[in-house]
Amino acid sequence: MTVKNVTDKLLENWPAKIVCLSLALLLFMFYRMSTLEQRVFSVPVRIQTNGELVPAASYPRTVTVRLRGETDILYPIEERDISVFFDLTNLEREGEFRIPLQVQIAGPTGENAVLEATVEPAEISMRVENRTVKKVPVTPSFTGYPEAGYEFDGYLINPVSVEVSGPRTMVDNIDEMLTEPIDLSGRNAGFEGSALLVNRSPLITVSSGGTVEYRVRITNTIITRTFTDVPVSFDSLDPRFEVADIVEPGSLTVRGRQIDLAEINVPEGALRVNARTIVASGVYSLPVTAVLPEGFETIEYTPREIQIYVARKKE
Repeated sequence: MTVKNVTDKLLENWPAKIVCLSLALLLFMFYRMSTLEQRVFSVPVRIQTNGELVPAASYPRTVTVRLRGETDILYPIEERDISVFFDLTNLEREGEFRIPLQVQIAGPTGENAVLEATVEPAEISMRVENRTVKKVPVTPSFTGYPEAGYEFDGYLINPVSVEVSGPRTMVDNIDEMLTEPIDLSGRNAGFEGSALLVNRSPLITVSSGGTVEYRVRITNTIITRTFTDVPVSFDSLDPRFEVADIVEPGSLTVRGRQIDLAEINVPEGALRVNARTIVASGVYSLPVTAVLPEGFETIEYTPREIQIYVARKKE
């Protein structure tokens, strides 16, 4: 058979032959696709940005990725090998856009490997705004009360201010950063520690790692208390003499720690008269002094002076 005869034979009914060949290829591909395995992953979403424009509204933090492929190619793939991201680097202005999600799969899958990847959702609607940075003060938040007899007396915090960065409208609305509640319940001494800053939006970034150090002062509660019916005592009175009058009790206002003042009654011997100078019977006007234990402060007392009649004791 000559070459011409072979060529004529091959070209005979060539449209039908092409159709048959195409159908065969389609059947082969359909069969191959129908035998592919499928795996589903939940993958975090990353952002690619030039730093000028950033998302201004919440967006899905994870998406579903479906992979279909041959078993020996598909099953070695792990979640960490899959990267899903959307790209903002080509945007030039603020606004709302529909942005496709892109998938990258790391690892050697081979040039001829059959691997199909789909993302759900395939694209997202996103508003973007210019990125803004602002410094704001840190305000600590406290809860509870110290132990009875003690009180909160102030705090130190470091740093006193932080930088917040993010979409323009969100940053403009931030005037301070609060800490998580610092519990004072049952405290009877100063203490220190660290606290997280309350950041309610994942779109906002806070400097200092979002934490601050604090030192809280807890001191004794200082109160004043007034005692009435405080007896007046006479010191160093010559035993040959006695006070012939009925001496009215006085009053005394004392300042001190609450826990100490709560435990005492009328201070015994708190109002005193020095009678050392009395050497004969008669009427005397003598000053009264207040004498208190260490840790107490006299605010006011009465009487300041007392008039008494002193008589010699009967033998």
